[in-house]
Amino acid sequence: SNWLTAVDAGYSSPSRENWRWKRHTDLSAENKSPEIILERSIVSACGENWSNQMPTASGLVGPYSDKRAAVDLVYRSDPGSYALIELKVESDNPLFAAIEILLYGLLLVWSRDNQEKLGYDIAVQPVLAASSVTLSVLAPIAYYSDYDLTSLGTALNEALVEFAEGKGVALGFEFCQLGADYEADSTLERIRSAIEDRHRIWVDE
Repeated sequence: SNWLTAVDAGYSSPSRENWRWKRHTDLSAENKSPEIILERSIVSACGENWSNQMPTASGLVGPYSDKRAAVDLVYRSDPGSYALIELKVESDNPLFAAIEILLYGLLLVWSRDNQEKLGYDIAVQPVLAASSVTLSVLAPIAYYSDYDLTSLGTALNEALVEFAEGKGVALGFEFCQLGADYEADSTLERIRSAIEDRHRIWVDE
């Protein structure tokens, strides 16, 4: 309804950059954010199946709204399977991160449903044609140290599986931990190892 209101008011002009697959590896020397540094390092170290800073809502409800609404990392395991990843190191908390990536996941489903009206093209935005999408929070072990979110992780995963029925895309949720090789000053090689050894936590079997 927010989008339709913007359309009626003549404000909606969805950016063609929304949901585009791009790899951003540049990093200003002044940027000291541990999350941004790690994000850029992951994309640099881990190959062409990783991208970052994927816009999701720029221009949907106005020319200046949601320009910073972007998925931190996107991993493509095969042409039809993606993970949308909220990367955290020191900021916020796991619940906040889970809600962030959940919102992006729901926006992805909405964008798929309204692809033609929004002017999106799967040749430009291939994630919109995904058959499977996992919504993931990824962080070092220390980020999770004060929490046990088994119930939340299980509930979100089960709800997304149910929500996605009949929508043409399988959805899931996970809290994911970086492998033990990750440290704040890790080399690209160690970051690659930490990514390869990442694993789901709080899985209720």
